[in-house]
Amino acid sequence: MNYKNLAKVLFAAACVGVWSLSSAAVNTGKNTTVSRALDNKLSEVTVITEFLKPVRLSDMVSRHRPGFKDVLVKVEKQTKTCQGVLLAGTPRVVTLASCVKGDKGFAVSKVTLQFANGKQATGEANAIRTQGEFARLYVKHAVVEGLKGVEIANIGAGKSLQQTYKDGTALLAQFFNNRGVISPRARRAMGIKPSLKIGSPVFFHGKLVALANDVPSRFPVSLFGGVDEDSLTVVRPDNGSALLK
Repeated sequence: MNYKNLAKVLFAAACVGVWSLSSAAVNTGKNTTVSRALDNKLSEVTVITEFLKPVRLSDMVSRHRPGFKDVLVKVEKQTKTCQGVLLAGTPRVVTLASCVKGDKGFAVSKVTLQFANGKQATGEANAIRTQGEFARLYVKHAVVEGLKGVEIANIGAGKSLQQTYKDGTALLAQFFNNRGVISPRARRAMGIKPSLKIGSPVFFHGKLVALANDVPSRFPVSLFGGVDEDSLTVVRPDNGSALLK
C-alpha cells in the first residue's frame, strides 16, 4: 500500500468516531431529513457587495497652497462575496454585517443577490439594514418564488450551540467535515479543498443557528473538548439577531 492510500485509510479510521456520532444524530427520520436538507440548500444565497471610495487630491497632499482646488483623482473599488440565507415568511435575506461593510472610506455602491433558482436581485445601500453582527436585505417576492426560506432557531443569550443542543457536537462535526474543514495533511491525502465560505449558514434540525465568520485552516477542536465555535456567529438575541425576526 503506498503512502497516499495509507494516509487515506488512517484518516478514515480517525474519523469513524465523528462520523458515527453525526450519523446517529441525523439518520432518524431519513426522508424528513433529506427533504429538510434540500429546502435548506435551496434557501442559500450568494451575496456580492461592491464598495466605492472616492480619492481626492486633498487626500494625497499634506500642504495646500493658495488657490488649491480639491478635485476627484480616482475612485477605488472593493468587492466582498459572502453567503447568506433566505428567511421564511417574507423575501428577506440574512448575512453577516461584516459582509456589507467596507474598509475605511469605502461605502456600499451595489449589492447583488444570487438565488438557488437562478434569479438575481440588485439593490443599493438603502436596501440593507444592519444590527449587531447581522445584516438583512429585502428583495421582491417574484425573485424568490418557489423557494422555501428557513426559520430562525431560538438560542439563549450567551449560550453556545453545544450548550443548547445535546447533539450539537455531532452536528458541528458533520458541518465542518462536510465542507472539508479538516487537517491540511488529511486534505492533501484525500485531494479535497474546503468549501466553507464566509456567511455559510449552519442548520440544526432544519433551522438556522449560525453563520460562518471565518474559514478555519483545520478542524476546530476546543481546548475544553468538543468543537470550537469561534468561527461561527451564533443567532442569539444579544448579538443583533432580533433584526431577523
